[in-house]
Amino acid sequence: MVEIMEAIDPEKVGRKELLLPLSLLMMHSMDREKVEQIKTEENIPVIVVFPTCGDEELLSLEREIQILRPLMGRIIDEIWIAFGGSAHDDVPLMAKKYGTQVFYAKWNGMNDTSWGDSGKGLSMRGLIYHLCTVRGLNNPRAIIEFIDADIREGYFSPRWVIDPVGAILWFEEIEVAKIVYHRPFGGRLNAFITPFISVFDHPAINPLKKLLYLLSGEIAGTLNFWLSVPFKQNFGIEMKILTSLALNRVNLRSNGHDLSHVIQVFMGEMDHKHSALRSTGRFKGLDAMAKEVFQAFLEDLSEEGLIEIDKGLAFSDRLQISTVVQTAGGGEEMGTPSKLDIPSKEKTFSPLKYLPEIKAICPWLERKSSELKVRSSE
Repeated sequence: MVEIMEAIDPEKVGRKELLLPLSLLMMHSMDREKVEQIKTEENIPVIVVFPTCGDEELLSLEREIQILRPLMGRIIDEIWIAFGGSAHDDVPLMAKKYGTQVFYAKWNGMNDTSWGDSGKGLSMRGLIYHLCTVRGLNNPRAIIEFIDADIREGYFSPRWVIDPVGAILWFEEIEVAKIVYHRPFGGRLNAFITPFISVFDHPAINPLKKLLYLLSGEIAGTLNFWLSVPFKQNFGIEMKILTSLALNRVNLRSNGHDLSHVIQVFMGEMDHKHSALRSTGRFKGLDAMAKEVFQAFLEDLSEEGLIEIDKGLAFSDRLQISTVVQTAGGGEEMGTPSKLDIPSKEKTFSPLKYLPEIKAICPWLERKSSELKVRSSE
C-alpha cells in the first residue's frame, strides 16, 4: 500500500500552532517577502555554512555561493565555509572574492577535543563554538543552516535557504528544518539505512520512518538546537542528530517531544558527488560510512536500553571486511582477493551548552535548564 503524504500550507496554519512531528513542507511554500519581513522585524540572525574538507569541491562550492548572493543582506547575514584544509588551498582565495568567511576546522578552539581529531561533525561543532565564543552569537532563535558543498549543477537554488529558514521563522514552535529530497541517480546508503530502521518497531523510532531522506546533510536549526544536540565526529553526525531528537535527548522545549519541533522540507530532486562503494587503505568509501552510520544508530538504542549489547558482543572500532583490490590499470582482470582492516571509530562530543564558556555567553541556557528541572520533578 502506498499512502500519499500530505504537505502543510503555511497560509492555512497559524504561526503559533504546534505541528505534528516531522510535518512536510514543499519547496516554494514560503513567501520570500514574508520571510524577509519576519527576519527583519524580529532581528533574527541567519548564517549559512558549507562544511568542506578540501579543494575537491571548489567549483560546486563557488557555484552555490554565487546562487545565494542575492539573499545576502536580506535573508542571509553571513556565509561561512567550515574548512578542513589549509590557508594555502584555493578555497580560501575563492571565499575572499565573495566576502565569505572561512573557519579552519583544525583550529577549532574547543577544549574538549584532542589534536588530530577531524571530521565533518567536528568541523560543524567547531564552527558553532567559534560563532558563539569569538563572534558573540547568543540569540537562541538565531538560525544556522548547514549545506553540503558538492551539490551538482542544476539542483541547487536560493529556495534551499528561503524555505527551511522561512519555516523556522514562520512557525514559532519549529526549531529544526531538515531538507529532504529524491536522488534519482544515487542515495545508495540512504536506501539501505531506511529499511534497516524499519526493522525496529518502537514509539520513539517509528516517527523517523516519515522522513523522505534520512541522511541528508542539509539542515537548518536555531542556536538553541545546535547548542543542545550531541555531535558525532564524522559520517555519523546526521544519524546522531536524528536519534537524539527521536529519543527526546535534545530537550528543545519543556513539552519533552523534540520531533514536534522538527519539520522536513522537500526540495524535489538532488544529486551530488558519488562516493566510492568500497574503502581502500587510503580513502573511505560507502562501506565505511555505512558502518559508522549504523553504529551511531545502534549505540543510541543501546544507551537508551532499547537493545542489549553484552555477552561478549561489543561495538568494533575497526572496519574489517573481505574485499577485492582492483587492478591498477583498471583492466578486465578479476582483481586480488584481500582483507580490509582500517580504523573506523567516531568520537561522540557532548552538547556545547555544557561548556562553561558557552554558558557565559548564553545565560538563557541556565534559565532553560531550570525550567526543565522543574518539569522533570512534576
